[in-house]
Amino acid sequence: MAQAIQKVVGREITPEQVLYESQLSIEDELLESKDAVIQVLKLARLLHETEFLNMATAMLEQGPDVLEIVVNQAKQPQYAKGIKNMMGLVQLLGTIDVGSLTGIVEALSQTSELAQRGQIEPVHGPMKLLGAMRDPDVGAGLGFAFALLRSLGGQIRAQRAQTEAHQKGSAT
Repeated sequence: MAQAIQKVVGREITPEQVLYESQLSIEDELLESKDAVIQVLKLARLLHETEFLNMATAMLEQGPDVLEIVVNQAKQPQYAKGIKNMMGLVQLLGTIDVGSLTGIVEALSQTSELAQRGQIEPVHGPMKLLGAMRDPDVGAGLGFAFALLRSLGGQIRAQRAQTEAHQKGSAT
């Protein structure tokens, strides 16, 4: 016949096991929040590339004095709109595909260099314009510009309609 258990031995958890379980929980959280983590990393990279991260770090290292100045300035109405605009810009940066933005910035940089060297040939007359439109790169650029203008026009009309609806609502 089996004997009764006399002593229960507690399982001791080692620091290595705690570390391993912590790593697993962090990995699980990373997998669940993959999109958010990638977006935060993109934002951090952009902040680093624009040197804004260095400036913010330097300000924070100066301690509460700088933060107090920033908070006091932010309370003033003339700065509140700028802060809202900056928040909107950060939101915009989060929605823009970094690869697309890199291409646009590169195109602007190349065109600027060509202009500085005087290598941009002006387009005189409609025939020259029609000839330029046969270039596939010009066509792609015009397509992008028209899509941007179409989207911008839609936004303008939507804002105008919203403003008119708001004005009609407050007039009654």
